[in-house]
This record gives sequence, C-alpha cells and structure tokens, in this order.
Amino acid sequence: MNRDEWTFAATMSGVHGLDHLAKRLFPPLVPVWAVTFGFPLWQLGVILGAHTLGSAVGQAPIGHLSDRGDRRRLLATGIALIGVGTAAVGVAPLVQGGSVAGFSPAFLALSTATLAAGLGSAFVHPTGYPLISANVPESTRGKVLGMWGSAARFGDGLAPAIVGALLLVVAWPAIVVGVGGGIVLAAVALLVVLRGFDTTPTARHDRADREAVTRDRRTFVYPFAAVTLYFAVQIAATNAVTVFLPQFLTASYDLTGTVAGVSLTAESSASFYYAGLLLFAGVFQLATGELVDRHDPRRVLLVFLAVGAASLGALAAFSLSHVGLVGVLVVLGASLWGLNPARDSLVDAIAPKGGEGKTFGYLWTGTLLVSAAAPPLIGYVGDRAGLRVGFGLLAVIVIISALPVLALLSTRVYRPGPERKPAD
Repeated sequence: MNRDEWTFAATMSGVHGLDHLAKRLFPPLVPVWAVTFGFPLWQLGVILGAHTLGSAVGQAPIGHLSDRGDRRRLLATGIALIGVGTAAVGVAPLVQGGSVAGFSPAFLALSTATLAAGLGSAFVHPTGYPLISANVPESTRGKVLGMWGSAARFGDGLAPAIVGALLLVVAWPAIVVGVGGGIVLAAVALLVVLRGFDTTPTARHDRADREAVTRDRRTFVYPFAAVTLYFAVQIAATNAVTVFLPQFLTASYDLTGTVAGVSLTAESSASFYYAGLLLFAGVFQLATGELVDRHDPRRVLLVFLAVGAASLGALAAFSLSHVGLVGVLVVLGASLWGLNPARDSLVDAIAPKGGEGKTFGYLWTGTLLVSAAAPPLIGYVGDRAGLRVGFGLLAVIVIISALPVLALLSTRVYRPGPERKPAD
C-alpha cells in the first residue's frame, strides 16, 4: 500500500478503535454498578443492551444516508454522538427524582445515556465499510479489513485496562466523562483528515446489480439471509460475553492480590484479564486479514466458530488455574473476535456495488436487534442458575451460528459472481 492508503487505513482503523473503546468502557463497570446501585444482573444487562439497541435501530436508516450523502460528515457526526453519550454515562448518577414504573432514576439515566452512545455507534459500520470499499483496492482489502477489525479489538482491550488502572485512583464517572470528551475532539480531527479521500457514494452500478439479484437470488438474496442469520446468532453470543465476562471472572475466581505494593481489587483484576483477551484478539486479527486474502472466508469462519464454542465450554465446565484461565481466554479472544475480517470480507463480497451502505446497515440493524436481547437473557440465567450455566448456553449458541455459514458452502444458497468469488 502507498502512503495515502496507509493514512486512510490508519484513520479508519482509529475510528473503529475509538467506537469500541467507548462501548467497552461499560462492561468492566458492571461489578461496580452492581455494588453501588444494587442493580440485579438483568437490569445491568438492560443498561448495556440499550447500547446495542441504539446501534441496531440506527444502522438501517444511516445505511440509506450513507449511499446518498457525504460519508465523511456522517461518520464524524456519529463519533461525536458516541463521545456525548459516553460522557453522559458519567453524569447519569447525578440525576435525582422519584422512581418511574418502579425503576430508579440512576437506572433510567444510565440506560438513556448508553442508548445515545449506541445511536452514535450506528454511524460507524454503514459508513466505514463503504469508505473502505471505495478507497482500497480489492487485492489489499482483506489486509485493511484486518487492520479495521484489529483496531476494534485494541479499543476493546484498552478500555478495560484503562478502567482497571484508573479505578485504583479516581471514581468511575470521571473516567467515562474524560474519555467521552476526548472522542468528541477526535470527531473534529476526522473531518480534516478524510477531506482528500473518496467519501461521496456513486450509484452507477445500482441498476445492474438489481437486475443481477432478480435473475439469480443466489447472488444476494439467499446469501444475505444466511449471513444475517449467522450475524444475529453469533453476535448475540459475543455481546453477552463482553457484558458478563468481568462479572463471571469476579464471581468465579479469587482475583485479589498485590502487585508492586498496590492492592488489586477483584474488579480491577477482572478488567485486566478482559483487556488481555481483547488485546491479543486485536493482534491475531491482523493475521486473519492476511488469511482471508488467500482462503475462502466461509471456511475460515467455521474453524474459528468451532474453537470459540470449545473455549466457552471450557470456561463453563472447568474451574481453571490462573495459567489455564489465561490460556483459555487467549484462545477465546482469538476465535470469537479474530474471525471478523473473514466475516466482513464475506459480506463485502455479497453486497451489491453502490449499495454497501444499505447492505451493512440492514445487516447490522437486523442482527443487533436480536442480539440486544442476549445480555438480559444471560443475566436472567445467571440470576437463576449462575453465570457458568449462562456461558455453557453461549457455547451452544456459537455452535448454532455455524449452521448458516455451512449453508453458504452450497451453490443452492450462494453463487458469487466471478469477479467476487472468495479465494480458494
């Protein structure tokens, strides 16, 4: 890649990283909120599920706007809204008043703030993926998608590390307010950096693609339905893991200790474990990006899903040593999140030219609406039977998500055009 392509790839990757850093600030705070506010697990699931819901309902309409307007301005608007919503989470506990329908003001304020941050996040995929398609040649697109996905994992991993470290010295509201303000400033910088790139969509291929879809539903309709089903099931499981992994670690293992004379709480230690899992996933995802430039992304997905299900099953079934726990978490991160470049490459191959924004928008709206129910569901199971049972259920859900991917291997379901055929 030349200098401009590296600049573009780094900028888009940074945007994706900030989006994920913001949303992953919240799961490490679940144990803190449980103690501070006395929320049951299902209400904590609702607070974080509201973020997913906001992202879900926004992505389809943003996808339409992305295929018609300046994607640079849309993306910057979304990043700014993420920052505002994140900062509002830190202010939410200050809201006073009586309960509404039996819910405390803190619960309602936190849910509203995470919903707003989720709405901002809804701008990222429907604008980011089409921007990559428009500015990166197909021969290196897997590599850039790997960077894009890797940055998300670095954001995911840095967030709990930041929370774990800063909780030792400052109150949690200050953390999210500070990060939110920084994200707003990043939105302004984004407007400047992307000025020299292709950010305005073109519809010159829309009519031809519509005719192709009409002639053979295996080129888009059937594979899009299969990918949507896969997305919905797999992301439901992944979202539930991201919400409850810190709480699972805190409840299942003794993580207190002292490092360099500093006493670590269970919540801080769980945040560091969580951060390590996601940071390793970010490094591994760079390799996955190279992999999907050479191999069929469908088969790559199936291997990763099998390993992810096995890792969740191990967490649910065994009380691991600290070394064993680290090993399982590393494999879990590499599998559940390392597959993203393969997933994104497959969707990019299916999406009609000129309609990438709508394709990714509808895909993420449909799947996130379904997956928003996963954290409350696993929280309910955790309240009744324990989070080990909940994680066992997640292993089964990941296995189920592989079935639509298997269907995509059949030419009765998916027949890619010759110019978009996945690598062997």
